[in-house]
Amino acid sequence: MTNRRRICFLLLGLICFCVTLSFTNTRRDPANVNLLSDKKNGLVLPKDNILMLPHTDLECQKSLSPFGIERLDSYLQMNVTEDSSFLSTDLTEVTVLRSPTPLRVGDTLRMSIRLLNMDGKPVDTGGDYLRIWLKDTELRANVNGYVVDHGNGTYTAVVLLPWKGNPRVILSVANSRHHIALIMKYVEKHGLLHMMASQFIDSSGEQQEETQCSPKHDAFLRGCTLVDRCNLTVQNYGLPWFCCKPKSPFVTCEDIKNVKANRTTMISNLTWRIATKLKQQRIASFQILVDEEINYTQNLPSPSLPCQELKPEVTWNTLTPVGYYYNNNWINRICKPEPNDFTCLQDKRFVVLGDSNSRGIYHDLCLKSKSKLLTAHYTKEKPWHKLLKAKNTELNIDLMWAPHNPPFYVGPHQGLDTMRSVGNWLDRTPNDKPIVVIIHLYYHLSRTTLAVFRALVKDARAGVDRLLSRAPGTSVVIMGPHSITFRDTLEPLDYLRRCYEEIWFQEFKGLHDKVFYIDNWDRTVGSENVDLHPPPKTMTDVTEEILSYICRQNPLK
Repeated sequence: MTNRRRICFLLLGLICFCVTLSFTNTRRDPANVNLLSDKKNGLVLPKDNILMLPHTDLECQKSLSPFGIERLDSYLQMNVTEDSSFLSTDLTEVTVLRSPTPLRVGDTLRMSIRLLNMDGKPVDTGGDYLRIWLKDTELRANVNGYVVDHGNGTYTAVVLLPWKGNPRVILSVANSRHHIALIMKYVEKHGLLHMMASQFIDSSGEQQEETQCSPKHDAFLRGCTLVDRCNLTVQNYGLPWFCCKPKSPFVTCEDIKNVKANRTTMISNLTWRIATKLKQQRIASFQILVDEEINYTQNLPSPSLPCQELKPEVTWNTLTPVGYYYNNNWINRICKPEPNDFTCLQDKRFVVLGDSNSRGIYHDLCLKSKSKLLTAHYTKEKPWHKLLKAKNTELNIDLMWAPHNPPFYVGPHQGLDTMRSVGNWLDRTPNDKPIVVIIHLYYHLSRTTLAVFRALVKDARAGVDRLLSRAPGTSVVIMGPHSITFRDTLEPLDYLRRCYEEIWFQEFKGLHDKVFYIDNWDRTVGSENVDLHPPPKTMTDVTEEILSYICRQNPLK
């Protein structure tokens, strides 16, 4: 071969390589981003540390993935100190894997990530939780991806390319394994991340006392030993609740009336620093070019199946992403939403239970149904975690919202009679008309143990079973966790999200064909939600999705 031919082949290869990647404005921000071919690792890993076990692509792509709870013991066994080797996002290496030529709508982009510590040494274990998502500010478009943990410090990030354009790819470390270990160990010891207390008042109302409480019977409580505690599980509607016994001779355990919470915590300075500073850290951010599909598709549409005909069990077995935003409209990838007239709410009773985010759904339903509020509106100046009711007499629509029972972080003292278990609220629900139940258990419970979260989900399952036995036509919707990246949140929510979804899936087995599950994670990661409460537009989209499932021509049997 002549030198000229060699040069021609080299130039041709270089051109093909650049076209294949189709990147524009690729840059380091802050990690090393390399463009290399795909590599497969043949790994033989020890099984004594479950964080070192690799996961499959399908496991991680599932919207409700397993493997969160099984990792808890490994996190609890970690010894995290000031001398531990912490991650460095600046040194972390990102390799974009070989992709189609050119990248088109409907393709997937895959990247290999090698985590390195601050001393430059490669991380040799898994257990860190990473994110990948795409966003295009001009198109008001975004989509969440998923990340596969190979158990040896390497990860594969995968994201769908649902629209034509010049989107930005963003990678981050959401929760490091050190963050998860420190918070979960603290919660296992104390039962709660932030302190809660109960108020005991005698029958005359003159004698009262406040003591520290926890949902964990053997938790460390200041002011009392294990034998000096009130078991208030019965008063908490069957869910665990233990408080220091009142010291006053005039007040007993049976005199419990109210609960309150505060921001007080006894976490160490190290835990505070890791939980607030070393989370949601960007690894890389760069733009790519996505061409239209061969048939000139600008963006992926929803499938043809109407959401009104979707079987509930499908919502428990979806793949990431369940949808994406395009032109600020939510594109459902499970089914095709149809416009809903609010008259489909006619002759129904809505029971919305959980926290302030489910209260947002309640308010949306009140607006859509043009119902009259029968109870006071929420105001930050007054206690508000109480039963809310609304009604549209003309259309025979009844709505209610109520908070779940402790641990529920209310500010001023609030009566236990206003914060009941999901099961208790459902038992009190009349079945004089078709019922729609919407349940959301999340952020208040992220400050306690996984065992307590499971206990509340078990109670919800038992309540749903009892309700379905006397009102078989009831529609039930579970709203899953959403992304929160607010700096002051200490909870490792990316890890807890996996655990919570796994618990919902396990505890509602046998009802997947009767209960819908709303995945709100993809919607809020892609849109980069920050606050505890997603924007009204996001929650309205959730309400619309709920209505698209329950406004059915043929009710579930």
